[in-house]
Amino acid sequence: MGAQDSVDVHITKTGALWLATVHGVAGGMSARSLKELHGDIAEGLPFLFADRDHPPAPVFHYTLPGLTEDDLHDFAELQRRAAAIADDYTRTARARVDQLAGLGLSDPDIGELLGLSKQRIQQIRTGRSENRRSA
Repeated sequence: MGAQDSVDVHITKTGALWLATVHGVAGGMSARSLKELHGDIAEGLPFLFADRDHPPAPVFHYTLPGLTEDDLHDFAELQRRAAAIADDYTRTARARVDQLAGLGLSDPDIGELLGLSKQRIQQIRTGRSENRRSA
């Protein structure tokens, strides 16, 4: 994404309001919640940059006491890694439960082998069936 494809949006909290300024645009926006402010920015960018074929993507910069942008980026990266591990775990757990059930093992025996409770084995099976039904 080049400089023409994004715009810096600086956000801070003052009292009960979240405030945003868009780089190169006079004035600012405010809202009572961060979610509302993000929505207002997404809706406003096409109007603020009407001279472009596509509005720029906002690049958010937050200024909050005791919190740096690196803190937020580090947490976001940790969250992405944790989600990938959770997906891998879920996929692998389902495969192992299916494999062991295919050998005729009971839920309590599967749980004992995998170090999980019988209830957790049942949850894994239920989650698998619900996902198949909704797919």
